Amino acid sequence: MSINKYIHFLILLSIFNTYPTLSAQLLSHKATYTLNIQNIRDNSFLEGGKGQTFFEILENCNGWNIKEDYVLIYELPNNKTSNSFSSYSTFENFLGTKHSFELNEKSQFSGENSYQGFIEKNKKEISGSIITSSIKKLTFKKDILFPIEHLLELIKTAKIGEKILTKKVFFGNEDEEFIKIVSAFIGQIRNSTLEEIEYLKGKKIWPIKVAFYKEKSKQENPEYEIYLEIDDTGVVHSYKVDYGSFEIKALLKKFELLPKTICKK
Repeated sequence: MSINKYIHFLILLSIFNTYPTLSAQLLSHKATYTLNIQNIRDNSFLEGGKGQTFFEILENCNGWNIKEDYVLIYELPNNKTSNSFSSYSTFENFLGTKHSFELNEKSQFSGENSYQGFIEKNKKEISGSIITSSIKKLTFKKDILFPIEHLLELIKTAKIGEKILTKKVFFGNEDEEFIKIVSAFIGQIRNSTLEEIEYLKGKKIWPIKVAFYKEKSKQENPEYEIYLEIDDTGVVHSYKVDYGSFEIKALLKKFELLPKTICKK
């Protein structure tokens, strides 16, 4: 089982001329979420589980540095457990033309996995490399968004009152199927239900359901779905991942603002 498919969704959130301006709306911050496995179906081998994920997004002089670490302990039959650990980091520039990524994970389900890579947009296509024990070239069509591009486009779509956004998005947290078709269904804006964190208390959020499909799949059902509550600065107040056979509920428990980087002009 590859848990990093959904657990790094916070990183997983078209270039347009105002991209540098729009990037300023995202809030540099650290966030800690508690994770709980729930709604386990009969076809699941799990009996429960819990963990935490630690997320950080920081605006620097050239773009956005993002890092997400998680630990998840699965409860299995016969009082057994299985652990997963992962660290995933990315950089994306303000122009939306460069994106780099690095993944290191260790799981009792799928073993150890580590790689890094980068991709870049030119006038005709997107190209780059992924580095493991060897170097593999990557080439994609230019109609694909990077994660921060997609996040900004999602917030922009919600702000203007539109309800659906479907895009192809590159995600570097899977070393085989990098491109997903991502369909977002945006609900009515409302107040956040967070009470413990004063800075976010009473903020306006959009409830959004996001469905992920394989790029070339003809199946009607998505691989998995994520239900999230997000505000206009890109802070995710809570999220839930429906993996089909079980769900993981993530609740924001700790939040810290990060200072802006001082850049020389």
